[in-house]
Amino acid sequence: MAEKVMPNHLMQSVSIVTGAGNGIGLAIVKKLLQAPTVSHVVAVDLKIEKLESIQGDYAQKLHIVAGDVCQENINIQAVEMAIRHGSRLTTLILNAATYRPLGAFPTLSLESWKHAFDVNFFSNIHMLQVAWHHLQESSGSIIVTSSRVSQQPCESWTCYASSKAVLNYLCGCIPLEDSRISSIAITPGAVDTEMQTGLREEGTASPELQKFLNALKAEGRLLKPEEPAAAFAKLVEIGIPKDLNGQTIYWEDVL
Repeated sequence: MAEKVMPNHLMQSVSIVTGAGNGIGLAIVKKLLQAPTVSHVVAVDLKIEKLESIQGDYAQKLHIVAGDVCQENINIQAVEMAIRHGSRLTTLILNAATYRPLGAFPTLSLESWKHAFDVNFFSNIHMLQVAWHHLQESSGSIIVTSSRVSQQPCESWTCYASSKAVLNYLCGCIPLEDSRISSIAITPGAVDTEMQTGLREEGTASPELQKFLNALKAEGRLLKPEEPAAAFAKLVEIGIPKDLNGQTIYWEDVL
């Protein structure tokens, strides 16, 4: 078995999950709440209704931050909440993202690119800056939600794919910046989420991409969010294997 990079406080993991209100993020939160080695989960999202619906069952364990990760005060609030309730931060799961803009490259405005990178990349940079010291202290982990389109060029989705490719590279650099902090980027595959629904219904994808997206749904090839979420939860519980530290991998390779 591969040697693990484990947080010092493995038995009392304290995690922040962004993009936690739906889809994969919500599934990750639910699995962490059920994990005996996780003491606190700070869930961050603009839409918190589904999180609020389960908070009653985990009043001492689930802490919700409502807001936009592009707003620096939201990231600060999330980290402060983790420290206040758990006295440490051991895992940062960067899952928040937007799939827009979607369409032919010449039709996408520069402003739409900037907004996508604000959400998908620069918000994560700020969260890392705020959390860095605490992750150093706990020998903590950073888990990033990537995408297969970041590794295989795809028309119409160039902006999203590019933003995820930059995250992959950042993930690879983190262990070099500080060996006390481990990192990994997980590609979850095609998952039955609001993002997939939006992609199909947007109407701006190329005919080839539209056909592919429609077939995924029609043929029942979309994963349930709980499937890749299990990989994230496992890494929180056992730590990131040393041979995978800084790597971008498919979720099934974790299980």
